Amino acid sequence: MCHKLASGLMALLMVSASMFAVSKAHAAQKLALFPFELVDVAQDPGAMGYGVGFGGLPKGPDSDEVRRLKLITDDLSRRITSDGRYEIIAGAAFLKAVSEKGPIHKCNGCEDDIAKAAGAELALIAIVEKLSDLLFNFNLYLRDVKDAKLKAIMSTTIQGSTDEAWLRGIRYLAERKLLVKPGDAK
Repeated sequence: MCHKLASGLMALLMVSASMFAVSKAHAAQKLALFPFELVDVAQDPGAMGYGVGFGGLPKGPDSDEVRRLKLITDDLSRRITSDGRYEIIAGAAFLKAVSEKGPIHKCNGCEDDIAKAAGAELALIAIVEKLSDLLFNFNLYLRDVKDAKLKAIMSTTIQGSTDEAWLRGIRYLAERKLLVKPGDAK
């Protein structure tokens, strides 16, 4: 009886140890998720290399756009966290650096330094390009900060200036681009 109990406990310990080893081997990569920024290509002269703006001086995002940028950043963060492949690096020092160096799309490569300082292995830069009041490009740039190399560019275009349209665009990018499992063709 004692021998069977000891054998059973030993088997349980071996299974637990192997599960721990597998989980350590596949530990989540540390990801610095930069909050979404809006680039109004029709208003911002020289934005994203398009030259002089069509609509005059840049006005910046309106209050609905500011709210939606936070909404989609939070939604993407939730999706990434629930997937488990990445551990999002957050904290006051990271957010302060993003605020001081921003806008990130114009900081000439500072995203790698900010992400490294936060302890991240990867940086995910998130940009919304406003092409018109109803047409937006959502872009994600995944960077390996150690090697300072771009790993992937993910993009989708949405039509609509509503919370639902913006969230649908983020869901598409997350499910069909960023968080696709190897072997899944979506």
